[in-house]
Amino acid sequence: MRYFSFILLALVAVITADSPLPLDIEETESRITASSEAYRLPENLDPIHYDVEITPYFETVGTNEKFTFDGLVKITIQAKSDSINSFVIHQNVKTILEVTLAFENGPNIDLDTPGFSIIEEYQFLEVKLPPGRTLMNGARYVLTVKYIGNINATPLQRGVFRGSYKYNGVESVYVATHLQPTHSRQAFPSFDEPGFKSTFTIIINRPTDYAESYSNMPLESTPVLVNNRYREIFQKTPRMSAYLVTFHIHQGFTAIATHNDVNKPYRILARPGTAGQGAYALQVGPPLTDWLSNYFGIEYYDMALNIKNDQIASPYWASGATENWGLVTYRELRLLYQEGETNAADKLSIGTITAHELAHKWFGNLITCRWWDNVWINEGFASYFEYFAMDGVYPELELADQFNVMYLQSALSADSGTSTRALQHTVNSPSEVTGHFTGISYSKGASLLLMLKHLVTEKTFKKALTTFLKENSYEHAFPSDLFSAFAKTVAEDIPNAPYDIASFMKYWVEEQGYPVLKVTVDASSGRINLDQNRFFINAASTPTSQVWPLPLTYTTQENPDWDNLTPAKVMTTQTDFIDNAAGHGWVIFNVQQKNIYRVNYDERNWWLLAYALNNDYTAIHHLNRAQIVDDVFALMRSNQLSYEIGFRVLEFLKKDTGFYSWYPAISGFSWLRNRLVHLPDKLAAFDNVLAGFLAPVINDLGYDVKDGEHVTTTLNRVHVLNFACNVMRLQACVNDAVAKFTAFQTNNVPVNPNLRRHVFCQGIRLGGDSAWNFINARRQSSNNQADEVAMLRALGCTTSMNSRNTYLSQILLDDQVKAQDRVNAFTWLYMGDRSNANAALVFIKNNFPTIRNAVVLPAWAQNVITGLAGYLDEAGLNEMEEWLKTDTSLSSSEKQAGEGAVLSARNSRAWGESNAGDILTAAENIVVLSTPVPPAPTEPTTEPTTTTTETPPTPPPTEETTTTSTTEDTTTTTTVQDTTLEDTTTPTVPPTTEATTTPDPNSAAIYMPTTLLLLWSALAMLLK
Repeated sequence: MRYFSFILLALVAVITADSPLPLDIEETESRITASSEAYRLPENLDPIHYDVEITPYFETVGTNEKFTFDGLVKITIQAKSDSINSFVIHQNVKTILEVTLAFENGPNIDLDTPGFSIIEEYQFLEVKLPPGRTLMNGARYVLTVKYIGNINATPLQRGVFRGSYKYNGVESVYVATHLQPTHSRQAFPSFDEPGFKSTFTIIINRPTDYAESYSNMPLESTPVLVNNRYREIFQKTPRMSAYLVTFHIHQGFTAIATHNDVNKPYRILARPGTAGQGAYALQVGPPLTDWLSNYFGIEYYDMALNIKNDQIASPYWASGATENWGLVTYRELRLLYQEGETNAADKLSIGTITAHELAHKWFGNLITCRWWDNVWINEGFASYFEYFAMDGVYPELELADQFNVMYLQSALSADSGTSTRALQHTVNSPSEVTGHFTGISYSKGASLLLMLKHLVTEKTFKKALTTFLKENSYEHAFPSDLFSAFAKTVAEDIPNAPYDIASFMKYWVEEQGYPVLKVTVDASSGRINLDQNRFFINAASTPTSQVWPLPLTYTTQENPDWDNLTPAKVMTTQTDFIDNAAGHGWVIFNVQQKNIYRVNYDERNWWLLAYALNNDYTAIHHLNRAQIVDDVFALMRSNQLSYEIGFRVLEFLKKDTGFYSWYPAISGFSWLRNRLVHLPDKLAAFDNVLAGFLAPVINDLGYDVKDGEHVTTTLNRVHVLNFACNVMRLQACVNDAVAKFTAFQTNNVPVNPNLRRHVFCQGIRLGGDSAWNFINARRQSSNNQADEVAMLRALGCTTSMNSRNTYLSQILLDDQVKAQDRVNAFTWLYMGDRSNANAALVFIKNNFPTIRNAVVLPAWAQNVITGLAGYLDEAGLNEMEEWLKTDTSLSSSEKQAGEGAVLSARNSRAWGESNAGDILTAAENIVVLSTPVPPAPTEPTTEPTTTTTETPPTPPPTEETTTTSTTEDTTTTTTVQDTTLEDTTTPTVPPTTEATTTPDPNSAAIYMPTTLLLLWSALAMLLK
């Protein structure tokens, strides 16, 4: 699954390093107490096969209600114990009508009276045998359940849901499924845990005016007319988890692009009217399938007889995409590309999300995590290969490098709080399960794999993955199975490896957080002293005793080597040292930032880096420049680096205009700027500083897309001009945007889709109701969802009271804004202009019950409240506080979330007031370095004591967190700051600027631009 857009990309990388600790690799689970098992099924039954029959009703037919379905499931189960007198499976359907139990190919078995009961709290169906009667160990039985299910109104409810589309003015309704992670029980009573695997035969009884349905497998035979419905029986699936079952019942979806290879079929399926929009998805899909098959040594088309490889675009979808075997479902904008309407970021995300979902065929489908406490086994691997499989097929896109700024740095941001989760984290209830589909599982999981690859070499990494997959095919797997595969492979390939790979992996999987490596260089002796401590973004956080096994890579000014990514050693103690040749140049650790840690240097080394970057920034690798920018902002925020030194280092950004340096720079500058928006004088002064930074990059990029430019140049311009125009309102950028918009509105001069973000926003902001109505009408007639969503975002830039009110009312209308876009629509209004936040507060106060119903999910309703606080002025915060106290219709969780958001907003303002002086002093008085020789170090360089053991300490208990996330797949429910810089002029606008903020000044998020999502969500949180 993917929960994030390409730009927001929320999620995913975990890297691993080693530490030689003997490891017991017995299978263990995170179920610790009786209460933690409350929602889990016993393992005394094995579901062998399901026959699932669905009869949908699109209109009321006799006693059958509209938008319900008749269901019949027959589950062949095998007893694994002699003492089973009763058992439970999951269910969350409308009504259970009848339950029977029989021997396989034998007579029925009498059940107790009553024979079944419903345990609503845990979504269980309990089946009871008479007293004294038990199932026989090893015997097979058939459990038959007749039931009625709901066809839910939106995809946000998951399970079986309905969507719609219009073609030639006629609306058609379709039915689809979204069963991950705990929603197969809405489609049919089931063993709804990833570790239970079965084969499935799906049967659909569709109305005669509906077209041939889709499911995981091809049809077994031509549909037969039975009771005035076509009965469709699909071929048996491979052995898989119940959440991977899918079906799609429709009137007009069709293959809009087909791969002409009967042995390796690949189709793009979509609604009518989208012809031509599937070509790019078809271009990337088959080569990615072949690359992954070759990399893993397991051919996709050999996984099951007649396995399909269909990709279907759904106008309504809760996440970015979901990896159902044989029929992957995507939100339309994540699969359909239209030339002239889809921007570069969305096009790129079509490739990366396709790679993500295809990678799931091996990691998620062929093998599956035993329980969702280790969802990273599914999502971390898929997230890793979304970049590296695409890079393998299309290296010219530089996706291996983009991984650093999109995923690895996102992981560092997400994992820097005090309540972050480890990759392996105990979950129990459905809401806890959903909450574990976070950036940690995606981005840190993927980053761990990158770190691991460079520790053991790609050859060994690849071999270990193949071993893991082949040893666990069609089964569930624990992390210990993965550790074992790597231990076996490393023993074969690197018999004298100076680390215990299983211990290394286990520590990174079970520990939350990551370290910052303090590097202190003794130039006279060459000794490099090292000290690691857990990195917290909040300087007031209590230190821990954690010690990670850290793969150390480094290079020096005297002998720079940017290609040697093999660790010089694995640091397994808190302090250590490396003996290096004496010299007076800089050192850089974590070459190309392939490992999960930040680096802080002594003042002398920072000075040397500042000089080197300003003198010739190209002498330092672009990924290490990106690392330095990201680390500097994080270290300044956490009070581990002074603003004086930090801005001295960042001065090189006035020369380096590249994407990799500016992507984290925009995030860092935005975070600081957002804390000054309520301080007009300070903000104006800071904007003057930023204008100086922006001038060179804007001059280099220009205001227009150039033919043949690299995709990273295009992406860089999108982010830079958005920040300059929409956030800072630099006059030259605003003028150019308004000119382009006017030419578009009056003379139909096209606006390049990669410029629409800031052009449409400025045109609407300054063009009044006429401009707003123009774009709104265009949005309603759009036939491409990426273009439609981009315009919805731009509509939030209005400052007109009439247009603002229309926008708010449209959010709640099904035919205007899809349920999946509603929370983001609110956020885009706040981002569009801060003056909108106070007006939105009035609307939210007056309509919150309706809003709660429209966004469907309780967490999303809370996000509407919490997302607002960071944009309100003090009067608005007071008004919001009063509303939270007095509105009795609000739930306690909604009130608590809102009060926390108000407190965070005030803390953010207070942080700005306390730090504005130091920030401005440093930013306005950057020392121009005229010599590479820095002053003597201000700190003594003392040699640390070291221990002889390389064994990391026992991890401390995982800190529980109640934080929830809706980042499953690529869904984004909260929009992360999407900032893009632009102009070279001094800003002339008042401080009513766009600023997405997680109001807590110590929030782990350093705002990442969002376009997918997904991209995050993400998360968002989003998601897959």
